[in-house]
Amino acid sequence: MKKSVITLLSGVMVWGGGLSVSAQVDTPMTTSFKSYEQFKVAKGQELIWAWESGSQTDLIDLQNGERLQSLPEVDSYYYGSFDISDDQSKRVIINEGIISVYDEFGSKIKKIQTILNNKESISEFVHVKFLPDSHTIILLAENEGEGKLLSYDLDSEQLLYARGTSHFGEILTADNQVAIIAPDDAYLYTTSLEYKNVIHPRQEDGIEAFDMNDDGILVMGEKESPQLDVYDLNQGIKKTQTKSQFIVGNEISYHGISIDESGKFIAVTSSEEDAHFSLFERQTGRRIHTSLDSGKDIYYSSKVALTNNARSIIVNGYSRTNVFSGKDLYKRPVSVRIADAHKSVERGSSEVLGLEVTQADGKKVIVKTGVKWATNAPTKAYIKSGKLYGKSEGTYSLKATYEGFMTTVTGKVAPPPKLSSLKDVPWLERHRQSLLDKQSFEGLPVLLSSYSKLKGAKGSMFIPETDAITNGKWKSSVLASRYVRYGKSQPDKIELLTMLPSLEKRTISKAEIKSAFGKPVDSETYKSPVPYHFSKSSKTFAKYSIKSIYEYRLKTLQLTIAFDKKDNVQFVRVQK
Repeated sequence: MKKSVITLLSGVMVWGGGLSVSAQVDTPMTTSFKSYEQFKVAKGQELIWAWESGSQTDLIDLQNGERLQSLPEVDSYYYGSFDISDDQSKRVIINEGIISVYDEFGSKIKKIQTILNNKESISEFVHVKFLPDSHTIILLAENEGEGKLLSYDLDSEQLLYARGTSHFGEILTADNQVAIIAPDDAYLYTTSLEYKNVIHPRQEDGIEAFDMNDDGILVMGEKESPQLDVYDLNQGIKKTQTKSQFIVGNEISYHGISIDESGKFIAVTSSEEDAHFSLFERQTGRRIHTSLDSGKDIYYSSKVALTNNARSIIVNGYSRTNVFSGKDLYKRPVSVRIADAHKSVERGSSEVLGLEVTQADGKKVIVKTGVKWATNAPTKAYIKSGKLYGKSEGTYSLKATYEGFMTTVTGKVAPPPKLSSLKDVPWLERHRQSLLDKQSFEGLPVLLSSYSKLKGAKGSMFIPETDAITNGKWKSSVLASRYVRYGKSQPDKIELLTMLPSLEKRTISKAEIKSAFGKPVDSETYKSPVPYHFSKSSKTFAKYSIKSIYEYRLKTLQLTIAFDKKDNVQFVRVQK
């Protein structure tokens, strides 16, 4: 409440209701580089290592697509494996069954063809992955037809653990987990390679894409399954999602999955007909709608990678790998609400519908596009072209659906007010027209005109609850003032006009305001009335208790009307 009061006083109050915006997150392309088959995001950085089988491995700056460093080309088309330590000081590539180790300068420092386990010589390595924040690598070898799973320390050049395995696939590692993922099964181990469990897909060769972050959050996409499978391996192999979470589409194939370093976001590329790209909040399982959903910049079988907090989104295009910005993800909706103004509509009238959307950053905006509206009683109130129409008196339920959110409110179609009770409407309409034509109340000072040339008694508006004060000059029933600027010089222009109807000996009701100005773009009702004091020539002459604030837009002007608990107007403020 205090925040709204202080903002109102300062004269810079901005209500989302004045703007028709969309909460859909914009993800513009920032750069691109040549296509690759595998990605490895540099931990905590906007850098990525990219490798294409039979070609060189490049470190790429995601801000501009520039290649910063390269490892030598591999003279082979045998599909191998590569990984980078989190501190970037060790890089390993497997090709033709041989491990090549590079330092931070990109120089090869060792080649490992065999590793001794007692008297056994292990070779023919096929996959490698670093354990987080270490120089220990987990290796998978096909040693003369027999599988071996190894843990090897590159610094001491010692074999730490070894075990036989008949399971081959891609290695994923976490702080306390090692997973071997293949289409038919996902085998789980501790970092000391002790067997823990196995995850079987719903159908043979069902696992198509997967990823795991350092915290052991494993995400998998199974063939033709409309929903991702999400596991917290620290809690076992029970899926963490509900039936309504992480829904991608029907009868699809998964091409890529990435969970970001923080574990907040999960990205998916798939053959889903309407959107090859999907982004989810990991905690809620809710889909985040982005401009990437159209899929126009994404190759049909694209891979995907996310940097920390999804600041960058990397996906394959048709001939390039494209990088998109996730900096606007703070705008994603986290809740929706139908404004109180839509709880009633007069018979024979209409109002433009708007949905109040709360974003991840806490900001509230009014969204008018992309919202699906419906009523349960179209003979009472119905929807047409984004407006709610009152047809006949009675109650209705109004439902709004937006980006996976749904909310309802009960409303009432009321009879229009009796014209005989609206004695002040012509006076209000004259002021409204003057504001539209001259940016001023009728016959009073004009906004942005000279403040120093204005003649009138000094006065102020004071809010005891916050000690906030706005000083100005009185001209008839209007206090002309400027925004509050602490420690800064004031411009010589009138920025705020605050009218007190009581000085005109008028008692204006909410019904009269509605008749003259229509529906507000936004409103706020306080739990407890807020006191406002007005003074003239250093003497307080009016004390009001404000219960609610209504906001209107008149072209470029913002009109703020304050009501008491009886719904009578206490003051009207206008600003640009």
